[in-house]
Amino acid sequence: MHPRTAATGRTPVRVSAGARPHLLLAPSAPATAKLARDFVRATLRRTGLAPLLDTAVLLTSEAVTRSLLVPGSDGLLLRVLTCAHGVRISVHGEPGRTVPRPAAAVSPVWLSAADDRPTDLGPLLLGRLADAWGTTSSRDASPTTRLWFELHTH
Repeated sequence: MHPRTAATGRTPVRVSAGARPHLLLAPSAPATAKLARDFVRATLRRTGLAPLLDTAVLLTSEAVTRSLLVPGSDGLLLRVLTCAHGVRISVHGEPGRTVPRPAAAVSPVWLSAADDRPTDLGPLLLGRLADAWGTTSSRDASPTTRLWFELHTH
């Protein structure tokens, strides 16, 4: 959970619950992660959600980088929903592509500098810092998978 959050029954951050959407369409390119971080930073600074900024930027970077790992992807959609009590950020792969699902969150195995095996710490970050997170598959003609997370204030 986010360090400033107590476990409470909060209303999910949804447009139907009054959240305001902010959208970024971006190409699949090395600069996209920075573009997404800057977009989230600018969006949260314009709202009362600045205390969530650092955590939101870190987790956005993880989610966007994961999306960019999809071979042949032309781009992605970053959706930031803001409301008075929090933010929900989701990364959508382009239609027909899926954002890789993180492996189950487990305790990390810390590797020495000489060990070059890849380690996926994304689920650990999401599990420890986000108030809620997951993946959601669409059910329309162009299936995609979204990786999303929520951060709440108070």
